[in-house]
Amino acid sequence: MPTDNRPAVRVLEEIAQPETVERVHLLLAELFAAAPVNDMDAMQFELALAEIAANIIEHAKNADRGQVLIRVELEVRPDSILATLSDDGEQARVDLKSVELPDDLSERGRGLAIALTVLDELSYRRMGRRNQWTLVRNRTH
Repeated sequence: MPTDNRPAVRVLEEIAQPETVERVHLLLAELFAAAPVNDMDAMQFELALAEIAANIIEHAKNADRGQVLIRVELEVRPDSILATLSDDGEQARVDLKSVELPDDLSERGRGLAIALTVLDELSYRRMGRRNQWTLVRNRTH
């Protein structure tokens, strides 16, 4: 953590593409190098972050431009790890209250369920013309 008690923050903003997931992983590694956290917290937060980022990259569409601009803001606070992901794609059609793991033979559809399991908070909302996802994992000390 920075010595002046400000949270450690990293930001990535780019056109969403398959390589973006790798850049999100690298950004998170850089953040955790600057503000180390418990290994279990780091691993589970990274898993959830990768699932949500991959969902945005795969499913977000922008009818006007075709390309979707994604912004990822990562923050380590004294008591939590936070990610805010936003994109300028069309509104996501998701109901987090009804998310369940698919059957064992299903090859898709686990990302949101996994994220909900390992996070203390996962929320989605539409703000103006942007989708916003908030991920929070409380830190264990």
